[in-house]
Amino acid sequence: MGAFFYASASIILVIASVCSFIFISRYRNYKWFDAPPSEGKFADSKGKKLFYRVKGKGGAVIIVFGAIGSSQAEWWPIQNEIGQNCRMITFDRPGFDWSISEEDDTKTLESISEELKLILKFERIRKPVYLVAYGTGAFYARHYAKSHPEKVSGMLLVNPMPFRYSEWKEAVKNIDECPDLTETAKKRKKLASKGIYRLSSPFKGYKLDKRYKRHIVEHYIRTANYDTMIDELDQVETALKEASASEDFPEIPVRILFPSGESLIRNWVRNGISEYSARQLQRVYEDLSKDIMRISPYTTSTEIIGSGEYIHLSKPEIIIQEIRQMISAKKGKKHKISAV
Repeated sequence: MGAFFYASASIILVIASVCSFIFISRYRNYKWFDAPPSEGKFADSKGKKLFYRVKGKGGAVIIVFGAIGSSQAEWWPIQNEIGQNCRMITFDRPGFDWSISEEDDTKTLESISEELKLILKFERIRKPVYLVAYGTGAFYARHYAKSHPEKVSGMLLVNPMPFRYSEWKEAVKNIDECPDLTETAKKRKKLASKGIYRLSSPFKGYKLDKRYKRHIVEHYIRTANYDTMIDELDQVETALKEASASEDFPEIPVRILFPSGESLIRNWVRNGISEYSARQLQRVYEDLSKDIMRISPYTTSTEIIGSGEYIHLSKPEIIIQEIRQMISAKKGKKHKISAV
C-alpha cells in the first residue's frame, strides 16, 4: 500500500511538473509577444503591418531575406557590425511574430517584393540596394532582382535552397529518414508547444548571441510561426513556377556561400538522419545547386569550411567580410569557385 502510494504520488508530481513547465513556457512566450522589442519598428500601410529593424544611417543599403520560418534576430549581430558604415535592414514577413496582413494571406513572390517596397518607402530609400538571402529566402531575393533590376546592385546568397525546389522535395522524399521542410516544421511545432526549446536550443551545435538569444528562442517557441511556415512552404512551389516565366536576371554580381559538405553532413546526422542518408542528401544538394551558379554571368562561390548549415550563426565574421566586399567590389569573372 505504501509503495503504491509513493509510486502514484511520484507519477502525479512528474505530470504536474511537466504541465506547470508547459504552462509557464507558454505564459512567458505570450508576455514576450505582447511587448515587441525596442530593437525594431513598424511599417504600417493598407492592411499590412511589418516589423523590421534598421542599423546604420548612411552608405550602402543591405536588405536581408531570411529563410522561411527563421527569426530575423539571428542576423542582428551581423547587422550591428555592418550598420557601423552602412544601413542594413532585417524584417519579418506577415504571419511571423509581429508582422501581420489583413489582406488575402496568399503569399506570392510579388507579394514579398511589395512588402520590401513598403519598408523602403517608410525608410525613404530610393537608391539601389544589396540583397542578402539565406536558405529559402533566395527565392524571394532572386525574384526581387529579376522584377526590379534597376533597384539591385548585388546579391549575396548564403546556403541557398536549390531553385529546382520541386526536384529537391522529391529527392528528399526518396531518401530514408530525411523529412522535408514541411515535415520538419510540423515536428518542431510539437516540440515548441511543449517548451522543449527552453531546455534544448533550436540550433543544435550552434552558439547563439547572448544579447538576442531570448528573441530567437521565443520566436521558435511561438507555435503560430510554424503554421505560417507550413502555409508559406505549401505555396512556394506555385510561386517558383510563376518566377520561371518572368524576366531575365540582371547582370549584377552574385556571391554564393555554400556550407562545407562534411560539416553539413554532421549537421544532419546530429538532427537524427543516418550518415548514409545524410551523404545521399548532400550529393543531391550539390548537384541541384549547380543551376544557382548560372544565375548571373558575374557569379562566384565559396565553400565555407567548418560552417555547417547555419553559416550566419557559425561564421558571422565571414558574412560580414563578404557583405563589405560585395559593396566595394566590381563585376568579377564567371563561376569562380574557392574555399575559405
